[in-house]
Amino acid sequence: MSAKKLFEILVGMLAYLLITLLWFFYAVPGMWESGTEAALIVGGFGSMLWLAVTASGIVYIIQRARP
Repeated sequence: MSAKKLFEILVGMLAYLLITLLWFFYAVPGMWESGTEAALIVGGFGSMLWLAVTASGIVYIIQRARP
């Protein structure tokens, strides 16, 4: 594996990790504390979007790993 490809993979993993941590430890608790309907809807849809992105990423990685 080339150094460029490894760098791209590591940067992608770091970005995913940072976005996940920011979403679940900063944005979502703030939305739950505000308690407005709009904030709760955005929090729910954002979490569903995160779940879809995670599942899609896992499927992509599994498909790429097959010979």
